[in-house]
Amino acid sequence: MEPLAAALEIQEQIKLQKTDRVLLIGAGRLGQLIAQTLALTGCDLHVVARSFRAQQLLTARGINVIAEVDIKSQKWDVVIEATGSTDGFTLARRAVRPRGTMVLKSTYKGDMSVNISSIVVDEITVLGSRCGPFEPALRLLETRAVDPSVLISDTTLCLINLI
Repeated sequence: MEPLAAALEIQEQIKLQKTDRVLLIGAGRLGQLIAQTLALTGCDLHVVARSFRAQQLLTARGINVIAEVDIKSQKWDVVIEATGSTDGFTLARRAVRPRGTMVLKSTYKGDMSVNISSIVVDEITVLGSRCGPFEPALRLLETRAVDPSVLISDTTLCLINLI
């Protein structure tokens, strides 16, 4: 539930419209949950997913997958970076339109070089996003509007002997 709540935090921070062009970069487990929750808003959502499995999960839910080479510069109203990589950040910065919003849904290792002047000149809103609300996450799980079970790749039964 906690990763789903974290995915929902984006919608607590930004009120998305159906006309918003939204690009999500990263389709790991958190990215998949973000995509599922954003799809419920009806926004024009596209997701960069490198792995074939991630692409399959997205298309099975009717979510658009886009290749990095097909991303047009400065087109997207909202770009969510969920890879935690310098390359992901660079792609997000290139993709977001002037006066658009970049949501950083990652933590980054080490220092990163960023051209702050271009962010200022293009008046980009940069938003950090972390934890989120549990009650809406519980409702989505209860109604099965979001399905996290497809993200489980392994289960291990652990029995604890209580004596």
